[in-house]
Amino acid sequence: MINLAFDPAAERARFEARQAFLGRQAALRLDLAEGVTFQPETAESVQDQVVETLWAEGMTLDSAPAEDVAEARASFAVLAPRRESAGCSVAATLMLGFPDAIRNRRLAALHTFPDQLFLELADGTLAAPAVDRGTAGPEDRLPSVLALRYLIPDGGTPVALVSNHAEAPGRWPAPAAWSHWLS
Repeated sequence: MINLAFDPAAERARFEARQAFLGRQAALRLDLAEGVTFQPETAESVQDQVVETLWAEGMTLDSAPAEDVAEARASFAVLAPRRESAGCSVAATLMLGFPDAIRNRRLAALHTFPDQLFLELADGTLAAPAVDRGTAGPEDRLPSVLALRYLIPDGGTPVALVSNHAEAPGRWPAPAAWSHWLS
């Protein structure tokens, strides 16, 4: 266990050490609408989530028992990019954050939105997501954080994110940083 006493210098050093990573993550992100964010996941972001989870529990990769590290890695494995027989499988986190006064109404209206959030590939085809809804909210409400996984065929290049959902239609061009998403 590490000392959980707040050390401003140590916290500042951790913050500064993460700036390049956070910049790379920000370059991947798409803000689709007020309260709707699409964040591609990478091997680096999955590793960061493992490290931050252990840190929140007062441990580091070096100080944590092997079973705690294994548990943290397993809990975020669903987000890790992986090679599959037909191509590269990548994940993104869809975050739906709305003020309390409208949260339930917006989540109800967007219930099928994640299933209709396609990756448009350079050849014009659309890659449909496999949606991991996690734990549903009250009355089977859409959760505020979901994992989406896309299979990109070999040679496929995402050029946009496309939604045909009535509550949130749109086409958002892929940021240049997405070229690193598949690597």
